[in-house]
Amino acid sequence: MKAVISGGGIAGLSAALALDRAGWSVSVLEKAPGMRAGGYMLDFFGPGVDAAEDLGLLEALRTHARGVRRVDFVNAAGRSGAQMDYRHIRDATGGRLFPILRGDIERVLHAALPDRVELRHGTSLSQVEETGAGLVLTLADGGRLTADLLVGADGIHSNTRRLVFGPEQDFIRPLGFHTAGYFFDSAEVEAALDGDFKMMAIENRMAGLYAVEGSRIMAFFVLRADETERPDDPRPALRAAFGDLGWIVPEVLAAMPGPEDIYYDVVAQVEMDTWRRGRTILIGDAAYAVSLLAGQGASLAMAGGRALGQVLSGTDDVAAALAHFETQLRPLVLEKQRAGRNMAKWFVPASPAHVLMRDMGVRLMNWPPLSGLIGRFFSVSAKGFSLR
Repeated sequence: MKAVISGGGIAGLSAALALDRAGWSVSVLEKAPGMRAGGYMLDFFGPGVDAAEDLGLLEALRTHARGVRRVDFVNAAGRSGAQMDYRHIRDATGGRLFPILRGDIERVLHAALPDRVELRHGTSLSQVEETGAGLVLTLADGGRLTADLLVGADGIHSNTRRLVFGPEQDFIRPLGFHTAGYFFDSAEVEAALDGDFKMMAIENRMAGLYAVEGSRIMAFFVLRADETERPDDPRPALRAAFGDLGWIVPEVLAAMPGPEDIYYDVVAQVEMDTWRRGRTILIGDAAYAVSLLAGQGASLAMAGGRALGQVLSGTDDVAAALAHFETQLRPLVLEKQRAGRNMAKWFVPASPAHVLMRDMGVRLMNWPPLSGLIGRFFSVSAKGFSLR
């Protein structure tokens, strides 16, 4: 049986590894010309940890874990309002949570792929045709592939979803925010961060800063915005939204690279009545993006890829396997999407009162009698994402 996976990110590479281990012949199509570097830092926890363990990748991922002492919530002048010791977070999750760069997860997955998995960079789909014998896939360069299964793992702006299910606007649910991120080098900013993950989450906007390695800094921003259009050059929008802030923010904005090196997107979820159509299945953000503010996007991507390999192992009934995959995972994904929408209200406070409530909540979670609330806050249950 032959599977073609559109998208060489976390979901696509996880599915490739899982399907290969299930005995499928696998080809991965990735439009980027090569492996992507960096990516924002995330907390890896939840169902993805179990999936990584099952795929034999957990220890390799842990070697890339980043050292974060604490999360420090600061005001517009850089003064701390509340802090969360990262040890409390790790302890509350039984040690099954660690910070890691998204790009490092992709590199570990890529290194684990056997040579028999074909990985094509710089290519994408232009047409999908289903016949009685399977799928005929036309590539952007005019080439053709045949397959028994097409896996759309190409992110929230999925080309596969557009070709098979319809236009993007039918499935995207904006949450009222835009987000941006970029890397820059600054010894002065590194010294000001002092090993902490600084979050300046004030009324209607948030700026986050952490040192990735040495004086290499990752900056990311979230701002309230109702429009869904993304600017070709996000720098004016970021200066307008954050240019009035003090502390080290002026230096951070001055260090912005060119627009081609700035990640900028709408914060949104993907909502679909079904993730499958014929011999095509969507996984990860293409099917069920929970949004940047919800967290666990990378975790759900890996868990979905692993689960797909599980249901397609040892069966020729592809349709029944895909139906089982969706029936089992959909309720769990919908629950995490609901939690993500609620998290958005907390992540970027709407008023000074919300900032105060956030800081009080963080302080309470640091109090030993209530520290167990952290585990509930991070929703670490992986129940239901293994379909073995």
